[in-house]
Amino acid sequence: MAAPRFNFEIAAADRLEITDAEITDLLTQVYVSRGFTSPEEAVSLFEPSAVRAQGALIGAREQQQSKLAGFIIVVPTGSPAIRLAKDNEAELHLLGVRPEYRKHGLGRMLIDAAIENARRSGYSKLILWTQLSMSSAQRLYESADFTHVNNIEINGREFKVYERVLRV
Repeated sequence: MAAPRFNFEIAAADRLEITDAEITDLLTQVYVSRGFTSPEEAVSLFEPSAVRAQGALIGAREQQQSKLAGFIIVVPTGSPAIRLAKDNEAELHLLGVRPEYRKHGLGRMLIDAAIENARRSGYSKLILWTQLSMSSAQRLYESADFTHVNNIEINGREFKVYERVLRV
C-alpha cells in the first residue's frame, strides 16, 4: 500500500488562522509526548501568546483535512526570545511536525520557508539549537546547509548549535 500523499499550504500563522489550541496541541504532541520537554516546562514555554510573541510563525496546514501539520518560528533580532543571535541575525525556534505528517518533506518545506522569510527580511545568518537526542532534526538541518558550530547548555540540557549564512 502506498504512503498517503499530502498537500500542504505553507503560510504565515494569521493567513492560516492558526488557533491557540492548535499551537498547544502540536507542541504537546511533538515535544512533550516524545519526552523532549516536561509537562511542567511546557505550561510556560508553550503558552500560545508567548509562542506567537517570539517572532514570525510560519505554519503548514494539510489541505484536505485543514489540519495544522507543523510550524516553525523565525525569531528576529531584538525579540526577547533571542538567545544567541547578534545584530542582523535571526533564530529558528520550535520546528514541529505532527507525527502523521513526518517523512513527507514537510520539515524541509518549513525550514525552506523560514530561510526565505529571513532572507527577505535581510538577515545575514540563521541560528538554531536542538537537543542532542534529536538526531532526525540534526540530519534535516544539515541537509538544509546548516553547520554544527558549538554545543551549549540551557536549563541543564545539552544542545547542538547550528548556523547557516544567508546570501541575499
